[in-house]
Amino acid sequence: MNIFQVSRCSTLAVVLLFLLQGSQADPDVQVQHKAVGDSLDLTADYPKEVLAVQWKYNENTFAEYEDDQITRLDPQLFHERLKMYKDNISITIEDLKLQDSGIFSIVALGKSGQLPTKVIELRVHVDFIRDVQIEFSDSWLESKNMCVFHLRCLASGDPNPSYSWSGDLVETGQNVSHKLRPAERATLTCTANNTVSIKHKIQTVVCTGEVSRFCVKMSNT
Repeated sequence: MNIFQVSRCSTLAVVLLFLLQGSQADPDVQVQHKAVGDSLDLTADYPKEVLAVQWKYNENTFAEYEDDQITRLDPQLFHERLKMYKDNISITIEDLKLQDSGIFSIVALGKSGQLPTKVIELRVHVDFIRDVQIEFSDSWLESKNMCVFHLRCLASGDPNPSYSWSGDLVETGQNVSHKLRPAERATLTCTANNTVSIKHKIQTVVCTGEVSRFCVKMSNT
């Protein structure tokens, strides 16, 4: 017996038909940001008397709960990445892909009728920025009696974040150069960011003007 078949002529089926046709007022949409490879939990945390639940992705029903069982309806969608747990009436989509971005909804029917629909807008991004490091080299500009520091910012996680520099040098881009006269110092901050994360690293460079003409101090934030 499948209460999601609207052909069944019962009060329960009629109520559910209104549910699936969107008779409920527009629900609040919860936006979740995830990185590629993360998981999305879709838990139907309704009262105990829930009778039936459907999980939808962009309005396509891919799983349902009824008679204490969760059934997969679309074997191709989230192939081999869908985990179902009847004990807490939940579904987990593992190893998220960029193309998984979209609208998920959980619709449910209880003994008293329609329950509030839960809507999640999933936005999958390439990856979170995990860490930022600064690589550097130096040269001595004899003609101008100056140290030249060449700095490169490296972020792990997202391979294509946006880079910017602040502090004693304001510039965009992954690679920068900075000139200092003897006894001068500069503190530079590299910031890597994307739409879901931001990380930065601070480096202080000092030009001594000697044969071993500089020292470098580093600090993290």
